[in-house]
Amino acid sequence: MFERPHRQHFYGLPLNPPRLRRMVDEATCAALLREAEEVLQGRWRFFAFADAPSDPTPDGMTDWHRCEVTGRRTDPDAPGAALDPRDPELGDVRTIWEKSRHHHTTLLAVAYTLSGEPRYAVGAAARIADWIRANPPRRGVNWISAAEAGLRLMAWAWCYELLRPHPEWGAWFGPASPLWPSVYRHQVLVQEAVRSGRPAGSDLLAALGGQYVASVTWPVFSESAGWQREAKAALTREATLQFFESGVSREPSFSRHVWATELLLLPALLGERCADAFHPAYLARLARAIRAVDRLRGPGDLLPRYGDSDERLTVQLEPRSASRVDWLLRVGRDWLGVPVPEPRGGRLGATLLLGDHRVPLPCPGEDAGGQVAYPDAGLYVLSAGQGAPREVRVLSTVGPLAFPPPAGQGAGHADALSFTLAVGPQEVVVDPGVYAGPADAGWPRAFHSTAAHNTVEVDGQDQSPQAGASPWGRGGAVAHLWEPREEGGRLVASHDGYERLPGAPVHHRELDLDARRLSVTDHLEGQGRHLLRLHLHLHPDCEVQPEAPSVWRVAWPGGALRVRFDPRLQVRCGQGEDAPDTGDPPLGWYFPRYGARQASPSLRATLTATLPITLHTTLEVL
Repeated sequence: MFERPHRQHFYGLPLNPPRLRRMVDEATCAALLREAEEVLQGRWRFFAFADAPSDPTPDGMTDWHRCEVTGRRTDPDAPGAALDPRDPELGDVRTIWEKSRHHHTTLLAVAYTLSGEPRYAVGAAARIADWIRANPPRRGVNWISAAEAGLRLMAWAWCYELLRPHPEWGAWFGPASPLWPSVYRHQVLVQEAVRSGRPAGSDLLAALGGQYVASVTWPVFSESAGWQREAKAALTREATLQFFESGVSREPSFSRHVWATELLLLPALLGERCADAFHPAYLARLARAIRAVDRLRGPGDLLPRYGDSDERLTVQLEPRSASRVDWLLRVGRDWLGVPVPEPRGGRLGATLLLGDHRVPLPCPGEDAGGQVAYPDAGLYVLSAGQGAPREVRVLSTVGPLAFPPPAGQGAGHADALSFTLAVGPQEVVVDPGVYAGPADAGWPRAFHSTAAHNTVEVDGQDQSPQAGASPWGRGGAVAHLWEPREEGGRLVASHDGYERLPGAPVHHRELDLDARRLSVTDHLEGQGRHLLRLHLHLHPDCEVQPEAPSVWRVAWPGGALRVRFDPRLQVRCGQGEDAPDTGDPPLGWYFPRYGARQASPSLRATLTATLPITLHTTLEVL
């Protein structure tokens, strides 16, 4: 039976239950074991089921081909190459794939390591065996994507290692088990896809990361050494191609940035453990990517929202209720010396990855607030009252609308010059997010649109033509002035995406934060008469009341602000509206997570005017 050479280690393992529990707080242990019990019942805690888990299933097992949201079931015998994951007839494939990523199975393996309870190990092994039986190679929707194969390989590698202490481990996972042939076929699928250039963006990182981790975990096939070398070389190349020099992902999405950063970290850390260290330049860019996570997040673990956000995980080592980024920040701090403050949580994931013998590096870090500028990525944060309970924090997106070709995935939205505003940990002016995938016709497209963001829309058009579900034909923005101050600052930027329209409009925007007052100046250059609409989308916690035709009060538990629009604008508030016959995006929705939506107030200010024109809006926190 295969055993890894003594010089090679799988992250921070081995860890027995007493050693691991000493490193983890009781609340995290309890939450993880509660979620593990739900998994054994066949219940889910992802997407729309985050607040209330899905119904249990017979024997707690999984239908690997059924979409839990639409109730549709895909054909498990259909050739994978013939299936299009964007086909709404398949249901929401993203929901099907989430189950087949085996995050819940990894969670059971972690629960076994924490508790020593054999039933968690049995449950994890049974789910891997059941998936292999129910998903013959190259058949069904779960064999479409190399990225999905890569994520599954990483999950199986963790289960393979975490369950080693169980006496049945050899029967479950040894050379004579069904696992090894499936691992091999997964790696062949990844190799073929990567060499053909099919995966792009962070999906390519997922495929490569899985290939690398699997090659280290199962170095038993004739191709294993070559796969490991190729995956490492490609990851090294993609770290430069997919991340700006600043460390921010080129995919304009904070959610994708976090995911892509994890996909860089996990292979590199495993490489160090098995004497296959990655290049220092790779690790330096990874360190900058981790630091960007901390600099962009706000008080109370408030994570910024821009671009697509579908809750992608690389591997689940903590309960779903835990902080999304604490383990990542903790590993970055303790392994790479990234200067971030010590996170409140993340100890379980960090211990599994680093072991319990590591002494955290002395690392003073810096506060998450303050003025932040990533010019290469087009991200700017203005802050006032840093560290105070009611810190005002404004984030603006001034960059490309999509990942540059040839690796574009369209994770960006038509949100050039948009902004969000938070007061302390409370979101106030928000990016509504994205509801779901192609199974919900019209919704993803609508909420990539300009009207779904806090910027100016011209003639009912997006800033750039949509070329499919979300990629953009052209567009983006450029910053002309960045002037940070101790209590705020000033950002001036423009975009020319509307030059294609009659009169060639160009939008210039100035954001000026002075303590608790944000002044927004929009100047539209060009010629002719145009319909202009300015949107402010608000968090569901907010209540909106008009004080005058152009003055609105926005209140939430513990705070309020006053919005003053240019008096020439006609302002209305919508909340939870259906999609109108005009084809406009439905007004008044917020998507706290993938597959879930809440009615929320949105202000739409409208004016038909001759260009050029300048409009002034102020938001004053009371």
